[in-house]
Amino acid sequence: MNPPRASFSVRAHVVGIEQIEKNRYVVTVDGQRFASFCSESRARAAGRHEARRLDFVAHEGSGSRR
Repeated sequence: MNPPRASFSVRAHVVGIEQIEKNRYVVTVDGQRFASFCSESRARAAGRHEARRLDFVAHEGSGSRR
């Protein structure tokens, strides 16, 4: 049986959540493993936060300033 999985988009990134045990969720951002958590809601929040952080770093690195 395959573990339950969910994925969603945050801006230009794809966040994946995979339940590997009853209370263990693995978070991936753009296919790269990011972290694991004991609750799905924390895993989703961390995935969203990391995707936004990656966008912020890319924006700052491009030299775009207002």
